[in-house]
Amino acid sequence: MEFNGTFFVSIISFLVFVFIMNKMLYAPVHRIVDERNNFINGNYNKANENNAKAEELSADIDKKILEAKEDARGKYNELLAGYKDQRTDIIKDAQSKSHDDLEQAYTNLNNVSNEAKENLKSKMTDLANDIVEKVLGYRSEIQGFNNDKVNDILYHEKG
Repeated sequence: MEFNGTFFVSIISFLVFVFIMNKMLYAPVHRIVDERNNFINGNYNKANENNAKAEELSADIDKKILEAKEDARGKYNELLAGYKDQRTDIIKDAQSKSHDDLEQAYTNLNNVSNEAKENLKSKMTDLANDIVEKVLGYRSEIQGFNNDKVNDILYHEKG
């Protein structure tokens, strides 16, 4: 193989061609590819940051929801206990009132019973005199009527 001037001119023209191609074609393509990679990497990093923020916000929201549920559960239990206390108080008041009403009814019944017994006791003498008049044929007032026996019968007392 022979090295002549054509060979060196070809090498120099090839190097000039590569240099020009590098400046005009390869460098802009490399620059566009680098910019594209930087753009993609920047967006990927932003997406990762946004994803981390979203997970943090989601965890914060879940925590707040849990706290709100616990707070609501506490308030519900508090209200329920208050209503149970109110119900117990109402029941106690109603029982007390019904007991008082029952005691009043017993007292009234005893008063009416005692009045009826006293009324009956006063009329027993008249009834006994009427019976004696019917049996004997004339009116005679009974003497020595035993009120203790009448009380024993009417009041169930031992006297």
